[in-house]
Amino acid sequence: MNSENHPATTFKSRIKSSLPYTLAVAIIGFVSLWVRMRPYDHVFLSNGFVKFTSNDPWYHIRTLNVLLENYPQRMFFNPMTNYPYGSYIHFGPLYDQMMAITSLILGLGSPSQDLINTVGAYFPAVLGALTVIPVYYIGKYLGGRKTGILAAVFIAFAPGQFLSRSLIGFTDHHVAESLFSTFFMMFFMLAIITAKKKNLRFEDLFNKNFNVVKEPLIYSIIAGVMYSAYQLSWPGASLFLFIALVYAVVQYI
Repeated sequence: MNSENHPATTFKSRIKSSLPYTLAVAIIGFVSLWVRMRPYDHVFLSNGFVKFTSNDPWYHIRTLNVLLENYPQRMFFNPMTNYPYGSYIHFGPLYDQMMAITSLILGLGSPSQDLINTVGAYFPAVLGALTVIPVYYIGKYLGGRKTGILAAVFIAFAPGQFLSRSLIGFTDHHVAESLFSTFFMMFFMLAIITAKKKNLRFEDLFNKNFNVVKEPLIYSIIAGVMYSAYQLSWPGASLFLFIALVYAVVQYI
């Protein structure tokens, strides 16, 4: 019996076959979060003080406080640095806006300073753990589900800069760069894979052949959204886009 005549059965079988891997990714993600929260006692001190790591996290917390006091306006010029001239804030606003929205939701519109500090401290650990998801799918589409699981395990426990910058208390925008750039790469890959699978041509766009165009177009739009989030987290994201565009041109040729 042709499975195309029974899409519901095919969908159920796909869900059933993917369930163990979905659970595995969820477990890896939670363990990754636990690893990143291990320095908890070094961040949340016994006297109630929240000790952020390094200089930039403190700067982000100050930017977050100013943002919440003037929401949704985020400052792009800081008169308190490079005295007496002040300086422009060169990094993107998205990371601070994400923390601000989270604080406002949890604080029911009026978050306390303790809540703001808590959100800021946990934020890099949560984003670091979420990076497991796109890494799994990139591995899956490159080498199968087992490869995806192995890739997820590697990124969850890999030492070095990614781990150190996604630990609790390291409230800096670098972990957002990693998350959004990886999501961008995942959807960029899916757009190319589906375009090749459907043998997409420019004629399909001109002739409005939506059966062929639809899936690659959806993935392309989502990839664009993820890249926009990446760019709004770090101005240097344009270099990554240049590499992706060169690859896309080579693929087309």
